[in-house]
Amino acid sequence: MHKRGKVLRDTAAGAGRLMVEGQRYPFPLEGVWKSETAPRPGLVVDVQFSEQGDVEAITAVPESQLAKEQAEQALAAARSKGTALASSAVATFGMPTLVAVALLIVGWFFLTAVSYNAGFLGKVDFTFWKILAFANSSNTMQGLSTLNGGGSAGFYGILGFLALAGPFLAYVWKDKRAILAGLLPLVFMLFVALVVRNSIASAVGSASGQEMDSIRDEVMKGISIGMGAYLSLLAAIYLGFSSVKKFLIAKATS
Repeated sequence: MHKRGKVLRDTAAGAGRLMVEGQRYPFPLEGVWKSETAPRPGLVVDVQFSEQGDVEAITAVPESQLAKEQAEQALAAARSKGTALASSAVATFGMPTLVAVALLIVGWFFLTAVSYNAGFLGKVDFTFWKILAFANSSNTMQGLSTLNGGGSAGFYGILGFLALAGPFLAYVWKDKRAILAGLLPLVFMLFVALVVRNSIASAVGSASGQEMDSIRDEVMKGISIGMGAYLSLLAAIYLGFSSVKKFLIAKATS
């Protein structure tokens, strides 16, 4: 039978002493100690016991083995804690809401929302978050710098994070009206679309008449909607519809 223990006293002045599962055991060096490493206080060891419970063999546990075991224990604890947190989140917010918000995050940050054929510059893909950087620019030329990944979402980024938090507001603010905060992602996306549309219109606004219409048509031809926009819109519509439904039910039962 093998058990893990720790050396309490070395054998420099007689028999050594072990601590195994709260019990102390004496041990001699000869015939029992099986490692090249000399026993020392604090050393972690594997102890083999006889059927009568006597110490038969002691082997020092390598530092690499201890590090591996500690890493495995930490990983197991993290997995257990993560599972508990995930279960708690599902129980609190509901799986559909969590999935919809997750899809919204993927659609905003990782998938292409809009592609623009910029002529000699080639085709440029915008995530929704990069579009926020364009909307946050003070002028059209500054906005064009976002084609190369420049610019910051700034104030629009703050509004974006607030919109993402909207579906969870009702869980921290008990007022029934907080349920309608689930509409914030959809409202925010429509607001950003309007801001970008106005920015494009102002960029060609210096032209007049037929020339302005021609420029606007040429710009619009180069724009195509990406999967990120469709996925985000569907997730936002679901969250908005769900919030209105919950609000009406809460209002009817109050």
